[in-house]
Amino acid sequence: MQFYLQTRPSREKVLHYYTALRQSGVQPSVHTYKLLLDAYHTISPIDLTSMERTFAELCTDRSLQVQGTHWASLITAYGLSNSDVTKALEVFDLIATHPNNTTNALSEPVVWEAILNVLATKGTLEQMEEMQSRMTGVKPTAYVYNVLISGYARHNAIEKAREVFESMVDSNVGVSAPNNHPTPGHSQVNGVYREPSTYESMIRAELSTGSREAAEGVIRRMEERGYPAAVFFKARSLLDGGYASGHVVGGAGVQGMGSYFPVPSLGMDGQAYV
Repeated sequence: MQFYLQTRPSREKVLHYYTALRQSGVQPSVHTYKLLLDAYHTISPIDLTSMERTFAELCTDRSLQVQGTHWASLITAYGLSNSDVTKALEVFDLIATHPNNTTNALSEPVVWEAILNVLATKGTLEQMEEMQSRMTGVKPTAYVYNVLISGYARHNAIEKAREVFESMVDSNVGVSAPNNHPTPGHSQVNGVYREPSTYESMIRAELSTGSREAAEGVIRRMEERGYPAAVFFKARSLLDGGYASGHVVGGAGVQGMGSYFPVPSLGMDGQAYV
């Protein structure tokens, strides 16, 4: 299902394998529902009715819990796929009091990444900043900051994009940023670590304002990080003709879940880089 959602998009194939899964007596997982939700709004034609029906089915499945990734999918569907910022905000505001919000989804950065990306792309700068101010008590990730960098650049506020980038820190050379992918048993670290996607977001931001020299400076800083060659040259390609001038791509992760689950590259040390 994930292959036919993200690699070779085909809703027909996604639904085919979902049907096969159910006919085999396999219980859908929370990720299965996430893939279904994304299939209905990331693959044309958009089918919000079926997406809403799938979410309702998830809510009635007592063996599973509605998680932040599901809410993020709904927010992205309404706000980006359907260009309805008002509806996306309504869904976001519904989370806190929804009877299926048993996991406190608003504590999950992926939900904030989704709504900030909607506002950064389809809303106003004021809306994006107001939403960011509400993000209290939530540990942000690089992907949330990537959205802010791209959003500020899109709204011609490059200095604020630079402030976000400079507020972040780098992990040890050769080590994937640990607080962007927290795992049980590992304590959180101070600061928000840059990912390769953060450097890419900043390079795009600089190029969108015509600041090629500043973009070159960002790529030099990235080179010093010792990322795998494939990761570095992917970013380098933005400066070498792989970037359409004036076009700012949406934030990370919202490249992300489908789009919010960035696909990592593995370095020789076995670390995952996004």
